[in-house]
Formats: sequence, C-alpha cells, structure tokens
Amino acid sequence: MTGNSYRAGVEAGLSRSVAAVSALFALNWATVPLSADRPPPGVTAVAVTFVALTLHLVVRGVRVRLNGADALAALAVAVVAHPVIVLAGGSPYVVIGQRCMLTVPAVLLATGFLPRTAGRCACLVALAAQLGTSWPADGPAAAAEGIWPPLATAVAGTVLAPLMRAAGDGADRSERRAAAARADAARAAARREAHRDFQGMLHDEVSAALRAIGQPGIAVDRVREAARGAVAAIAGARTTPGEGSRTDVAALIRSLTPPQGIGASIVAEGVAAVPYEVATATIGAAREALRNVADHARARTVRVDLTVREHGTGFVLCVTDDGTGFVREELRGSSVGVRRSMMRRMEAVGGRAEVHSTPGRGTAVRLEWPAPAGVERQRVRAPDGPGRTDEEEAGAGGEAAAGAGGEAAGPAYPSARTAKSARPVPAKVERMNAAIGDVRRPLAAVCLPFLLVMGVIAVIHTRHVPGALWLTAWYAVLAAITVALLLRARSGIGPAAAWAACAFAVAGALGSFLVLPLAGLADYTSWPVGAVTPLLTLLVIVRPAREALTAMALEQAGVVLLVLTGPPIAPTFGGTVVLTLPALSAPALGVFMGMAIGRTVARLGGVTTRANADRAAALAGEAVRDARETLHRRRLADLGEEILPFLDATATGLRSPRDPEVRDTARLLGYAVRDEIHIPGVLDRPARDLLSAARTAGCVVTIQSDADDPHPPALLRLLLTTALGAGPTPRELILSVTASADTVDAALVVLPGDRRRAGALREAVAGLSAVVEDAAESTWVEARVRTA
Repeated sequence: MTGNSYRAGVEAGLSRSVAAVSALFALNWATVPLSADRPPPGVTAVAVTFVALTLHLVVRGVRVRLNGADALAALAVAVVAHPVIVLAGGSPYVVIGQRCMLTVPAVLLATGFLPRTAGRCACLVALAAQLGTSWPADGPAAAAEGIWPPLATAVAGTVLAPLMRAAGDGADRSERRAAAARADAARAAARREAHRDFQGMLHDEVSAALRAIGQPGIAVDRVREAARGAVAAIAGARTTPGEGSRTDVAALIRSLTPPQGIGASIVAEGVAAVPYEVATATIGAAREALRNVADHARARTVRVDLTVREHGTGFVLCVTDDGTGFVREELRGSSVGVRRSMMRRMEAVGGRAEVHSTPGRGTAVRLEWPAPAGVERQRVRAPDGPGRTDEEEAGAGGEAAAGAGGEAAGPAYPSARTAKSARPVPAKVERMNAAIGDVRRPLAAVCLPFLLVMGVIAVIHTRHVPGALWLTAWYAVLAAITVALLLRARSGIGPAAAWAACAFAVAGALGSFLVLPLAGLADYTSWPVGAVTPLLTLLVIVRPAREALTAMALEQAGVVLLVLTGPPIAPTFGGTVVLTLPALSAPALGVFMGMAIGRTVARLGGVTTRANADRAAALAGEAVRDARETLHRRRLADLGEEILPFLDATATGLRSPRDPEVRDTARLLGYAVRDEIHIPGVLDRPARDLLSAARTAGCVVTIQSDADDPHPPALLRLLLTTALGAGPTPRELILSVTASADTVDAALVVLPGDRRRAGALREAVAGLSAVVEDAAESTWVEARVRTA
C-alpha cells in the first residue's frame, strides 16, 4: 500500500480479508495428514502444498503485497489438486467442504487481483477443475451442489472488489473536492479578514495622517511623524509573515510614541513572544487608544501597562487616561475607532477589548489575549453599570453589529425535537461510509450471493427429511432479518436488534440437529450451521465484533458438545475432527473475513481522513496567505498611485504641511480614504476623480454604510458615477448603504433635483429592483440587489 488514500484502505481491506480466509483454510487442511485414517500420499502432498500456499498468502496478505502472481499460483494449485485427489483415490478422505477450500482462494485472488477479463477466465478454470473432477467421482447432483460455495464467492468477489475500489476512488475525489472547497472558504475568510485589517490600517494610520496634514495649527514634527507612521503601515501591509512567526509584543509596546503635550508612562517589561497576527492586532488597538486620548480625551496624563501572564500564556494591556471620559450612550455602534480598530481586531485573534469610561473620571481601555474562557463577544461598559454586548451597544447607537453582512452572531442549535429524533451513526460505520461510500453496497455483494446459495441448499436438503419443514421457514425468517439489518447498516444497527438476531440464528442452527443427523457435518446436510454466516458477516463488519464472535463461539461450542455426546460420525477421533472442522469453518470464514474487511477499512478510513484533513489544512493555510496578499496588493496598488507618494513627500520634508495647497490635497485624499473605509472596493480611479472634482466644486458628499464587509461594487459605483456625471454639480450628495444577510439596499439623495440627472439614473438602473423619483428639491434613488 502506498500513500494515504481511500483506495489504499480498500486494497488493505481486500488483502487482509484474503489473509484471514487463508489462515482458516490452512488450519483445516493441516489436519488431513494427521488423520488416523492414513490418507493416500497424493492427498498428503496436496495438503502440504495447499497449507504452504495458504501460509504464503497469509504473510503476503497481512503485509498488503498480494498481486496477480499470487492469483496464478492459487489457480495452479487448484487446477492440479482436484485431479490428484481423484486419481489418488482420496475422495473418501477429503470432504466436500475441504475440496471447496482448494477453489476459494483461486477465485478470490482472481476476482481481486487480476484484470477483469483474466480474472473471470481464471475463475471459470478453477470452477471447472472442481466440477470436472467431482462430477464422475460424486455424481452430477453432489458436484453441482459442491460448486455453489466457490461460485458464490466468485460472484461476490466479482462485484465486491471493483465496487470497493470504485468507492475508494470516488471517496478520494470527494475528499479532493472537499479540500478545494475548504481552501475556497479559507480564501473567502482571508479576504474578509484582510479587508478588515486594511480598513483598520486606513483608519488608524492613513486617515489620521491625512487629517493631521490637512488641519492647520498642528506642529510640523507631529505631522511628519504621522506621515512616516502611515508610510510604514502601508509598507508593512505589503508583506505577509510566514506561518508560525512570533513577535515580541512587549518591544512593540515600548516603541509606542506617546501623544505630544500629554504626560505618558509606558511600562512593558520582559519579553512576550506572541503570534505575529496577535502582535499586529494589539499594537494597532493600542495606537488607536492613544490616538483617541490625543484627539478626544483632553487628558493630562496617560499610562500604558503591559502585564505578561505566568509562563507567557498571554497578556493584559491597559491604556488609562485622566481625561473627560464619556457616557456609554455616546459611543455609537458605528464608532469606527472602537468597533473596528480595537474590538474586532482583538476578537479576530482570539482576544477581547473592553472600554471603561465615566464622565469626568477618564477612560480605561483593556486589551487581553487570549480571551478568558467563556467570553464570546466583546463588551463596552461603564464601570458603574452592567456590561452590554456589541449588539446591545449597537442598538443604543442605531446599528446592529451582529457581524459581517448581517450574519448571525451565534451558532444555530437544533431543536429538542430534532435532537431527539436524530439517531447518531456509530463511529465505525461513519468511518466505513467515509472510506467506501454507502457501506450497504459492498455488504450486499458479500451477503446476498451466500443467502441465495444457502436458500437453494436448504430446499434440497429439507424436502426429503421428515419434520424438517420448519427449518425452511426458519431460514426464510433468518434471510429476511439479514436483509433488513443490511438495509439499516448505513445509519447503524442497534445492539438489541443485533443480539436478538444472533440468538435467533444460533438457536435455529443448533435446533436443526433435532431432525438432521450429526453425520451430515461431513456434507451439506448440516447446512443450518453455515446458514448463519451471512448474518454474522454483516454484524461483524458494521457492529462491534463481540456480538458475532459470541454467536459463532456459542454455535461451535454447541456443535462440538453434540459431537462429543452424540453417536460417532467417524471411526476415530482424528477422523471426527477432519469431518467436523469444515462445517465449523463456514461461519468462521465469514466472520474472520468480515472482521478483516471491517476493521481494516474503518481504521484506514480514519487514518486517511486525518491525513487528508492535515493536507487540506495546509492547502487552506496557503490559500489564506495567497488571498491576503492578493487583496493587499490590489488595494495597495490603488493607494500607491496617489496617497503613498504624497505621504512620503510630507514625511521626508519635500512638501510642507503649512502649504495651503498641500492641506487641500490632504483633505481631498482624506475624503477618498474615508470613502474607501465606508464602501471598500467600490471606487475605481474614474469614480474617485469624479468625487474629488465634485468636492472641489463645493459639493458636500456624504457616504455612510452600516457594515464592514465589501459590498457588491457595480451598483454603488453606477449610482455615484451617474449622479455626478449627468447634469450640473449638485450642492449635496448622500449615499447610504444598508446590508443584510442576503441583500444590499442603497439610497442615493442628490440636492437639488435635476431632470436630466433623474433620467440618466432611471436609464442606469433599468431592469434592477430600483425606484427613482425627482422633484425640485431633490432627486433620490432606492435600489436593492441580492448578494446570495
């Protein structure tokens, strides 16, 4: 077996089932030379050769090395052994069950390890060898009856081996598709996460720097420092660290620049090596907290304290000021700095952020990683009042913050009725279903041919036996039970049903000797002993082995007890053993073969699933990095055309922030950044140029959105470019975007109204779910698009 795949698991199951069967046959034939009846030398030679062959198959099967050469060797032994037994006069020494054993390995290996046409030809040759030699020696009826077990084995093998291999190949294809789907999902999640990181960087660094440049009265050194920080943030966003890289967050905290004019104390001792993503999120949230102190708090002092937990298992970072503070209701759910730059940054890396504030008593920001167990959502609260979740705060501020795109904030749980009615699939069956698809198909290929064979044998051997009619009815019920359990195998068979079926089967098999002679163990007269084989094979494959093994042990112990206490069936003890073993081997053959198939396929199915999950996780990790880098490259390319050169020139002193033209440019670029924050990925270069021209001409443009995730850009870009490209420059333009789980609603209001603009908008949204109205005061549009 090479590689971890479902097909490899199937090959191992087939090989080890042949090994189990071969071991059982070796045990049976090893008793033949030891018989006290002294079989002819020809029979002894056949026994030695067959035992050597089966032991060879055991070793090769356990090591999963069986191939076509083994099939040809078994075929050669079968073709030669049958005539040797007849010619040596050994028919009285070898019962029909042992002669069948000579043929079964040949047909099993031919159907499992030779090409289809060659395998079928080999089966016909092996069956013909047995039938051709048995016909003149035992008569046509006995010869035809004796050929049924090898023939049923050939039928089962012909169906089972290709079916299992095809199921294994199908499972491999399904796993590859599932891995690709997981990688696609990881790419989508990475795009959303990269988008949020980028939005945070735009707000925290770029927008803040442009505001500083555009506002008069701010010290030049502070403006250039802000510009350098923005340039560094953009440069940092261009690279994605390798998986597993770690960063000392304490060193980053010590490097923070405190707000100018405010007394600052930064305490971050020691080393706190954390994943790169955690360090990036923490330093970004800390910078935003300090920026809020500088811009809003009117504080005299600020203190930054980093506390590293014991053994480096996490940290707590507190940013505390003595400023004016605020009331909880003033912190709107749409607050970009707190909601995006602090809370969701920490939440995205498994941490949490809390903001405590009281008017006149300052504000404390607490950043913690990892979040304490049981904390699912971040909280914003005043020290004197109960905490409220993001959703509660958003309700107070007029916005639901349940998650990106209106997704539910928590998992969906099944109802009590659903949970009660759903029957869990046993782990063994689940692994087998994963390995070979619907487990019922190979089970049907194994069990149904033998049910049919035993049905024919039952009719033949009970119609002339007085008082044996009830055995036919018993077998009919047994067959119906077996089929019913087979149909339930995919979802699992309960223990009560399994034990009841075993009890019914064993009771009927042992009870048959009330009407059947013990001497029938030497031929098919004792057919009820083997009639339980399909049921036990089914149960040992899909259920814990103890039930089938217990039933088999009880049946065989009962048969042995009857043989020991009943009339002799052979002149000697050795002869009795030789005659009894083949009958006892029939159920053991099915149980051991089924155990090998079931355990191997289930075990390797679990191993393969874990290996494929590891490979899928690796592919998903690569997809995450690729998606992040792709999105960042595209977004940064747009920034690099306009904003990055401007910031770089300001940071290096090539442009003076005291130049009115520089401040005007900063304000326009600041508008562009804020537009990008509110409707990310919507504005291309022509759309941004239209908005800049309108603002330069005096138009007041307001763009607002209630969600963080990117919106479908086509509609929003169409509305903006049509409204600004048709008619005179408006006095005011307002675009509002509201996203839900599967729709995006856009409302555009343009002041004053204009017929030409209204006509262009009607033409642009024709065919969409949209309404356009025009009046002297305003032109407005309401449009909706589905996103799912």
